[in-house]
Amino acid sequence: MEEEGNRPVAASPVAEAAKGAAEPVTEPPAVSATKQEEAEAEQASFAPLTAAPWRIAGEVLDTYIVCEDEDKTIWLIDKHAAHERMNFDRLKAAQEPVMCQALLAPLVADFAAEEYSALAANLDLLREFGFECEEFGGGSLILRAIPADLESGDAIPTLEELAEKLVTAHTADPAAARDALLHTMACKAAIKGGWKSDISELRVLVEKVQSGEVQFCPHGRPVKAKLTKYELEKMFKRA
Repeated sequence: MEEEGNRPVAASPVAEAAKGAAEPVTEPPAVSATKQEEAEAEQASFAPLTAAPWRIAGEVLDTYIVCEDEDKTIWLIDKHAAHERMNFDRLKAAQEPVMCQALLAPLVADFAAEEYSALAANLDLLREFGFECEEFGGGSLILRAIPADLESGDAIPTLEELAEKLVTAHTADPAAARDALLHTMACKAAIKGGWKSDISELRVLVEKVQSGEVQFCPHGRPVKAKLTKYELEKMFKRA
């Protein structure tokens, strides 16, 4: 789920996530959460971009990027969903453990019994993704370092969300646990709806979406929608 916020984001998180190739854009169908695997399959294939870069007309609601292509088609891009996909792909493709940042003061997080057990069983996986934590007793974990691209204030909520997913899924499968962590981290580290964004951030996101490299968020939602010139003129009874 997209989170709301009101503080600026540095360009570096988007630039860090921007790695990969691209293909010409085709408009994807709306994808429900139950069709996530199909969305992943379509997302995986793309080729170098040949069309002229979309012109960025601006932003609305500090959430949607407004663009215009050479055919006078208007595109709306959900910047949170697009950035979340970029984060997800980067984390999934990483060959090395995620860089972490040591906390000046360790954080202690308390969990219900089931959530605590689920996290305690995956401490090695958490370390691989930048969470340096250990059992503290009494249903608590002590957190000494977090992923470098995660806000310290998001560290415990990220673990809480991950624990809830692991318990809800009723799984001890390492692959399922890894996937749950990837989705959670990609969302928490993404630009939030309502945040102000620099034009350089917007350009990176637009290029990835235009190329077709970014088409769906990790949950299967489309990241863009279009409005043709004819559709717009019809709204104003000009066509």
